[in-house]
Amino acid sequence: MLSLKTQVLDLSMRDTYNAFVASCSHRIMYHTWKYKDFIKELLNVEEHYLCAVNTDGQIQGVLPMLYKNGPLGAVYNSLPFYGSNGGILTNNKEVFEFLVKEYNQFVNENLLCSSTVISNPLKPEDDYSDLTQNYVDYRIGQFSEIHFTENHAGQLMNMFHYKTRNMIRKAIKEGVKVEIDNSAIDFLYETHHENMIAIGGKPKSKKFFDLLNKYYKSEKDYRIYTAHLNGNTISALLLFYTGETVEYYTPVIVEKYRDKQALSLIIYTAMIDASVNGYKQWNWGGTWTTQQGVYAFKKKWGTKDIKYYYYTHIKNQNTLNQTKEYLLKYYDNLFVVAFDKLIT
Repeated sequence: MLSLKTQVLDLSMRDTYNAFVASCSHRIMYHTWKYKDFIKELLNVEEHYLCAVNTDGQIQGVLPMLYKNGPLGAVYNSLPFYGSNGGILTNNKEVFEFLVKEYNQFVNENLLCSSTVISNPLKPEDDYSDLTQNYVDYRIGQFSEIHFTENHAGQLMNMFHYKTRNMIRKAIKEGVKVEIDNSAIDFLYETHHENMIAIGGKPKSKKFFDLLNKYYKSEKDYRIYTAHLNGNTISALLLFYTGETVEYYTPVIVEKYRDKQALSLIIYTAMIDASVNGYKQWNWGGTWTTQQGVYAFKKKWGTKDIKYYYYTHIKNQNTLNQTKEYLLKYYDNLFVVAFDKLIT
């Protein structure tokens, strides 16, 4: 039986933390130190990472949490911002169970509004049933396996739906050209903003794009692929790279060129590059069960579905009496509770 104690992450543990995260094959970008610091500045939130440490002072597991104070109390997320996956990161079941108990004690002993743990789709076998919770929701994670040792382009094409193959071929026939342009941040932001407003969605703030190069290095941590036609930039895609996983993060397309299928050619090109460079999986991110069109688009890229869960504990029951607008005003970009659970 392991001898473990809880230690709250601090700056002195950065190297140890980074080494531990790198040792976990199921890590994703949200577990990294740089993502923690990026989101802290972006959202003006605080950190409270629970680390399970052995007698030698080595980290054996971590439960990352960021939080924001507000009039209903603090809201803790593991992790916040567009459903970033957090959850317990460890290679050991005993450590996992230890951190579940430590989390439960933390939630029970502290005054807070709510706390939500979002599980890691790369560890669907993790059992969170003993976690303190009174609301559970789920999303569908979609992943494409891109690990091939030869004929990367051909094997990728073979796993796509025929309609996706036709979209790629159409873009090529139209004369669309794809390149990597990591300086295209302004185009990415402006087109993303236009795309999201057009569908009534919530765009990422300008601050997100302005902070990108402060915390991430192009080529090492991220790439921006762009598509061009007749001298015009017509589409782009922001990807992040962590461990064995490529994160499909921000796709954009100029509306009047949507029928050229430029984004499909970008995705295909980026998948080939990632496969050649040894990445094993392409994470399309989470999809709501109601997002049938988005789900169908991703599914045609040869995805497999992995459910992941939101485990929420509402401690301040007055939270349920608030409006959606109230929660967004005071806890923007954090998950408080699913809005359909609100009484008002």
